[in-house]
Amino acid sequence: MLSISFLGKSRFEYNGKIIEDQLGNKASALVCLLVLNDKRYLSRDKIIGYLWPDSNQEAAKYNLRYNLWLIKKNIGEDKNGNPFLKVDNDCCCINRSFEFECDIFDIMKFKPSESDSVESILKLKKLFRGDLLEGCYFNKCDEFNNLIIYERINFEQRKVKILKRLVDLYENEDCYEECTEAINEILEIEPFDEEMVLKLLDIHSKNGKRASAIAYFNNFCNKLACSLGIPPSNELRNKYNEIRLSLCDNNEPENPLLSSTVSANLQVSSKVKITSRCMKNIDYFWISDVVGKIADMADEHTINNLSIKEIMDLGHIQGNIMKFVSVKTDHESEHKREVMGVCIVNAFVKLIESFVKGRDVEILILNFKNIDEISAGVLEYLKSLDIQGMNFIEK
Repeated sequence: MLSISFLGKSRFEYNGKIIEDQLGNKASALVCLLVLNDKRYLSRDKIIGYLWPDSNQEAAKYNLRYNLWLIKKNIGEDKNGNPFLKVDNDCCCINRSFEFECDIFDIMKFKPSESDSVESILKLKKLFRGDLLEGCYFNKCDEFNNLIIYERINFEQRKVKILKRLVDLYENEDCYEECTEAINEILEIEPFDEEMVLKLLDIHSKNGKRASAIAYFNNFCNKLACSLGIPPSNELRNKYNEIRLSLCDNNEPENPLLSSTVSANLQVSSKVKITSRCMKNIDYFWISDVVGKIADMADEHTINNLSIKEIMDLGHIQGNIMKFVSVKTDHESEHKREVMGVCIVNAFVKLIESFVKGRDVEILILNFKNIDEISAGVLEYLKSLDIQGMNFIEK
């Protein structure tokens, strides 16, 4: 029996004996090339173009003949007398009548069906031991190397497809912890897959982990803002609002860091103390720190006094504020423009004025001597406004 693995380090086992060393790199690559082109003949010229592009015609033909002989020498006929390869004067291909196992064959032929089970999908998942032909690079074989890179991406997408089927099966069996693990594996490959983020929020909600769902949503919004400069989709924001409202209705305890999403968490006329820090020579550092602290404490009424553009301007220096974009469900905006410093400053001043309204706010500024130049100028401007209830303490 022949067993072949191409995901991770290539492995050929024939009748219980490891034979990849006898085959060599080029023969292994030739088999991989033929497997990837399942059910299709590859012309000898095409194979030569992939594996011996720098050789003259006679040398290349000899190299192909030698490697075909090497494969035939080490992999005999099966019990039914079928050879492993079909070879004629012009073309080559894998003989599908030959009995053998190959990891990428099993993955390539996978299609979701009602007969799938958790056990069968986990068996497929275990085949992903690494990248296709991991660690292999063939000198001067640019077309073949590019093909392998393309197929690595292709198999990564196949892994996602298999994991999504596993998520469905786990969800059907109410295996929420296992379902969450599978979703997280998908998000490691495709971190901005909103379909899977939506599924994760739903699973957390079903599993009674609504606070965890809200925390994940806020972190995801931050990643979207910092990496892509965009807000989450309407569907995702609606799911967030649904979970948040159910959390309030059921009087479930919320993570204190999530209090910014519930307006009742900070009463008007309360006294608020914010501890901020400075760092020299990093523009907007103090401003960013204060925005982040306010984002952790502010209510929706405070944030609603800012336009979507002003929130996203602040999002350029502090991703935490972007979670409030979810509140404005009637807006969709791309954030791919370059923001002028004056826009950030104006949005910050407006945020401070809105947050302080009806409250006594004290901002303690640690390491004040290290405040960056832009933040120092903005701080002096804020002092000059003499905002009622606003107090700064420099240390």
